[in-house]
Amino acid sequence: MIAYIYRPKRQRNGKQVFNRIWRARLKLNGDAKARDISLNCADKQTAEQKLRDSIRDYERTAVGLLAPAAQRETFENPMERLVDGYVADLKALGRSTDHVRHVDTRLRRLMRECKWQNLREATADSFLRWRTAQKKSPKTINEYQAALSALFSWLRKQNRVAANPFELVTKVDARGKESFHRRALNDDEARQLLAGQRKSLYLLALHTGLRRGEINALRWGDLHLDVANPFYAVPVAKSKSRKEQPRPLHPELVRELQTMKSAEKATSETLVFPERVPAMKVIRADFKTAGIPLVDERGHRVDFHALRMTYITRLQRAGVSPREAMELARHSDMRLTMKTYTDAAQLPLAATVRGLPAFDDSQIDSQTLVAGGQSMSPSVIGLKAIKVGKAVGNIDESRNLTPVVAICHSEQPSGDLGFESPSLRHISQGFCAAGTQLDTQTKVSACPDLAHVVTSGKNFPKCWRAFGIACRMSPASCS
Repeated sequence: MIAYIYRPKRQRNGKQVFNRIWRARLKLNGDAKARDISLNCADKQTAEQKLRDSIRDYERTAVGLLAPAAQRETFENPMERLVDGYVADLKALGRSTDHVRHVDTRLRRLMRECKWQNLREATADSFLRWRTAQKKSPKTINEYQAALSALFSWLRKQNRVAANPFELVTKVDARGKESFHRRALNDDEARQLLAGQRKSLYLLALHTGLRRGEINALRWGDLHLDVANPFYAVPVAKSKSRKEQPRPLHPELVRELQTMKSAEKATSETLVFPERVPAMKVIRADFKTAGIPLVDERGHRVDFHALRMTYITRLQRAGVSPREAMELARHSDMRLTMKTYTDAAQLPLAATVRGLPAFDDSQIDSQTLVAGGQSMSPSVIGLKAIKVGKAVGNIDESRNLTPVVAICHSEQPSGDLGFESPSLRHISQGFCAAGTQLDTQTKVSACPDLAHVVTSGKNFPKCWRAFGIACRMSPASCS
């Protein structure tokens, strides 16, 4: 271990002059290099005592008996100074103005109402007491906790606190306790809204789902209308995700924007809506003029952001995959797209349930199967009359199943062997392809394979399968 005090010296006018303030050189066992610290005193005995205190503190810190000096200093500083530093860092990181303002307001309100003077007083118990006395919505209370937890996480990354006491505090369950429920417009309401004033603005919001701030910052240079696949790109500085995310434009919106641009003779730097998105008072008036209730029977409301919800809900109703909907909505989490921004009341749930197959449908419509799937070959014609020694009768449930299917095997494979197997009743009725009737009183020498099928009894499916293969391998034998 190396530990001693000294006073720095320098040359002045050819003479050696010592500094008035004592310093210390300290290197404990295990240190990679020595520390040079100022003792901030001019008295030698005081400097020696401070050196001994520093050695003790460093040794206790090394074994965990004492917090590091940076952490001790943080807990001694006024909490207001720490909040100032945190808010300034958020601005330097480019966080949105609204986010910085909300964080600053919430932290200072907590400091004021919880009477926190320094970080040592900001404990989980004091926060829980404050939370118990609040009448705010669960979502708002959780936002206060998130701001406080973010402050401690920021300090922790700088090694100014050892732990975040709020990361283990359980948040208030906000499910079913939301104070504000937003809904999407249906198609009729959207048409009524577009029939009034500000059609271009509302059509842009309904076909892109852009947020208010993104529309206010949108310039004509961000809209690419004259390319093969028109698209828009929200400015990175105004995008919530801070990413460049080009997205396609609907043809109806492209036509509207082209008309609007030609009328204004705008340049690429001109704002698309220089008058900006109107205040909510004006938006509500437009909704009332269009006959759209601001609050429906469920208590769900509409506002300008409801147009973004309408866009995403229409994607779901159109059968767009969840991944595509998330990308078009420019979300980073699919749960946000599927849960928060989809109005389940407008999904075709009843039609979906009615489309499910029934469990008691034991009858199979052969005409439906043929029409919906397998391709058919031209009929096999020219079969000679054959004689069957014993007429085949209808068997139990095979009676009166379907009309006659006047086809034979298909020309192109469909399924395993590529042919439709008619029921036993079709053979017993004596009908074959192209309406040729089999005379069951004549000989069967013309088509022994078919005769074998007719007289096969219980082995009918297997024999019919073999007959189909034989006809395909050697058509001449069945002519």
